[in-house]
Amino acid sequence: MNPAARLDARERDQLKTLGYVVRERAFGEAELARLRADCEAMVARVIERSLGRRKFAVGSYMFQLEKDLVTMVKWEPAFPDVVQGIEPFAHFDAALRDWAHDPRFIEPMKDVVGAEAIELFTEKLNVKRGRSGGPIVLHQDYPYWTENSDGAGEIATAIVFLDDATRQNGCLEVAPGSHTGGVRAQRRVEGFGSLEMDPEAFDESHLVALEVPAGSAVFFGSLLVHRSLPNGTDEDRRALLYSYQPAGRRKAIDGFVALASGGR
Repeated sequence: MNPAARLDARERDQLKTLGYVVRERAFGEAELARLRADCEAMVARVIERSLGRRKFAVGSYMFQLEKDLVTMVKWEPAFPDVVQGIEPFAHFDAALRDWAHDPRFIEPMKDVVGAEAIELFTEKLNVKRGRSGGPIVLHQDYPYWTENSDGAGEIATAIVFLDDATRQNGCLEVAPGSHTGGVRAQRRVEGFGSLEMDPEAFDESHLVALEVPAGSAVFFGSLLVHRSLPNGTDEDRRALLYSYQPAGRRKAIDGFVALASGGR
């Protein structure tokens, strides 16, 4: 299959019934080497600016707003000097922004989003460092996007895994068919943590581990239930996430700009 092609009939059926599509090895090793280098350069840049600044425990995570870059840095709660994630980054990192326009993302995502003209809503780097990379808790993307979007149900995500993803290093786990169940019960806590799913209200035995080789891409909508577990290996498990929406809508960066400006 041409990895830059639109979804075929089998994939469209998978998207409808399972809620996600996997394309293995969509990106080659030379491209992955460049992507890894671009990501590590961005992480180093963010750490240089942000290390030692005040962090806030919010829900299951630890955040720090980097106002100069207008981005949110997610740190490992158990290892607070280790980056877990960076979002958004397209506005200050041209190299990683350009990857978002690759046909291997854009063409299949037209079918996942359901629009011929699509654009980025937000983008994120997830970093699970060896032995210190922690979990991404059970959730749907939809609740996180409602505040800063014009239609969270029309936003969908493409992930490319920069390293082999296995159960041992905290691969993506998804609940097939869960996208048809609407917004699931969330935690009864105050603030950001309330956007996480209530694990007591969902049967986690439905989760399937997506063990895929480096360079594989996964596509899914905002209602798919998913999570990832800690990295128990010595090697990193990194992933880039590009989330798209119909063109002409508000973008997540607008909310980050307002947040960064409000505290000056």
